[in-house]
Amino acid sequence: MKGKHIVLFLTVVGLSMLFFGASINAEECADEGVIEMKNTEAFDQHKMGIVMFNHKKHYGAEPDGYAITCGECHHDDSGQPLELKEGDSVQGCLECHSEPGNARKPAEMSREEWDVAKLDYYKEALHANCIDCHKEAGAGPVKCMECHPKPEK
Repeated sequence: MKGKHIVLFLTVVGLSMLFFGASINAEECADEGVIEMKNTEAFDQHKMGIVMFNHKKHYGAEPDGYAITCGECHHDDSGQPLELKEGDSVQGCLECHSEPGNARKPAEMSREEWDVAKLDYYKEALHANCIDCHKEAGAGPVKCMECHPKPEK
């Protein structure tokens, strides 16, 4: 079992190096603390305010942080947590969840099929990752304006 994790880890590291231009370095994120979640590749125009994600607060130790492990957000292609440590390179969400814009459910698709298919969209994957975790933990914002500040005019 451990051998599979090592192979998976090496594969992820290799792919991360391949996509270095679009990668995020966890150590750099940690130094920054707050990440502006503005992705111009996924959206031509942001209609909602830009989310300011406090990375350090999420992975930081309690009581100041939530002590969430990297793998609780960063996962492999089957949704399983990646075994990462601070400083490891990881792919950006857009590398796998590459469909831009808003997802639209085809009429002929079942709800179950749609729940899987919509995760191809960057926006849907991010929302599912964050909101589902917040609901499961019973803490954190789950409504639009709780994350997205009112856009400046």
